[in-house]
Amino acid sequence: MATVNNKTKKRLIVKQGNENIILPVTDIALLYVESRTVLVIDQFSRKYVFQKSLSEVEKDLDEKIFFRANRQVIVNIHFIKGFIVAECNKLNVLLTVPCAVPSIIISQETAPLFKKWVCES
Repeated sequence: MATVNNKTKKRLIVKQGNENIILPVTDIALLYVESRTVLVIDQFSRKYVFQKSLSEVEKDLDEKIFFRANRQVIVNIHFIKGFIVAECNKLNVLLTVPCAVPSIIISQETAPLFKKWVCES
C-alpha cells in the first residue's frame, strides 16, 4: 500500500464572497491571519478567505515552496524578492506582489532557518 504525503496539495478551495474558487497553490503568494480569519493573496494581489487555520493549511503545503514566517504568515518562495535585516537580526521579507500585510517579520531565532530554506528551495 502506497503512503500518501499530505504536503502535496496542488489546489486549495478558497472563497471570494459567495463563490468557491479552486486556486492552484502555485498561484498563492502568501497566506496570513487577520482578525482570526485566514486570508490568501494570489499572484495578482487578489484576496480570498480560507476556511482552515494557518496551522492546518501549513501541513498541506510543500515545505520546499512555503515557509511559516511567523504565527500570522506563510510565504511562497516564488514571490519573495528579498529581505532586509532589521533590529536584533530580525528579517523583513520583501515580496514581488503588493499586499495588505503591513510587514512580514521573521524572528532572529527563525532567521537562520529562513535563510537556509531560501538557499535550498
